Amino acid sequence: MSAFLMFIPIQSPRWLLFALLLGITACSKPVDTAEVTAASAVSSPGLGEIAVQVQAVGTATRPQTQTYSGTIEAENTADLAFSVAGSVRRVLVREGDQVRAGQLLAELNAEEYASALAGANASLQETRDHARRAQQLFAGQSLTERELVQATAGLQRAEATARVARKHVADTYLRAPFAGLIAAKLVEPGVSAAPGAPAFRLIKTEQVFAQAVVPEVEIGWMRRGTSVQVLVPALGREFQGRVQVINPVADPASRSFQLKVLLPNPGLRLLPGMRASLQIPLPAGQGTPVVAVAPQLVVQEADGASVVYVADAAGHTAQRRRVVLGPVQGNQVVVSQGLAAHEQIIMAGQQRLHDGQAIRIIH
Repeated sequence: MSAFLMFIPIQSPRWLLFALLLGITACSKPVDTAEVTAASAVSSPGLGEIAVQVQAVGTATRPQTQTYSGTIEAENTADLAFSVAGSVRRVLVREGDQVRAGQLLAELNAEEYASALAGANASLQETRDHARRAQQLFAGQSLTERELVQATAGLQRAEATARVARKHVADTYLRAPFAGLIAAKLVEPGVSAAPGAPAFRLIKTEQVFAQAVVPEVEIGWMRRGTSVQVLVPALGREFQGRVQVINPVADPASRSFQLKVLLPNPGLRLLPGMRASLQIPLPAGQGTPVVAVAPQLVVQEADGASVVYVADAAGHTAQRRRVVLGPVQGNQVVVSQGLAAHEQIIMAGQQRLHDGQAIRIIH
């Protein structure tokens, strides 16, 4: 205040000095706290608000065909094992070998089983002779019916024992039940083979499946017998097949279904494990607009749920929406459930939001 007065000429009238002093006093009185609070509330956003940007939810036209990523798998797979125990004598095939139905793959040392068979055959011959004499004696009324029955039963037991012994000898040879490829060889000469323990894995690849996973919301479009184009990048060519299997039971975690397309495999070039891209035509009327968003607008939560945040109608709060995602189309992902085309999706700042969070939309 004194710095202000030192610029006033001393000769100024008294009334002017009084007026200046009065004005300075008015300016220096305490500020009202309520007035400041009200002014601040008008000039700054509300407490806890998060600034966000929004955009209208877009739509995309569903194509006439739907593409799914998949893999090639064998038409049939079997783990082959010996049904009797023993030491492996020979292994005649290697992994990757093509084998025909009935081809010998490996054999066990059969001396023990051959000896048992020889003993069973000898016993069988003896009981046959005994049964034949019993029949003659019974015909001559020199043998009771009870003794004849006992002789006949003994022959039947000997025949059963011989059959088992012959099967044990035959089981020392392991043969391919169908034509295919040896995918795994799990035995070597000299090792002990236990009954039922896998010795080989045989895969049937004259035909193969292209397997893909289809979301729950799209499985209703699939039909058995539908013609499908299957691109196999490893071979650089497409194959024509048909939908053969639609698994009727969904995976409990992903709520998706398994679909298989049967493909011919001339030259056996299609191998299990190869990546494939399945282009499946959709039924008529499915090429309609669908809700779609940019993938970066979807928040993946710790439990695996996919969520987006939208602004409420007034634009004051954020609403959490759990969504079901469909296929990717161009640079967008289809939202099959949980989002409407007329809503405003939050496109910036959504990582800091929770359901009901106060927001302030900026442009």
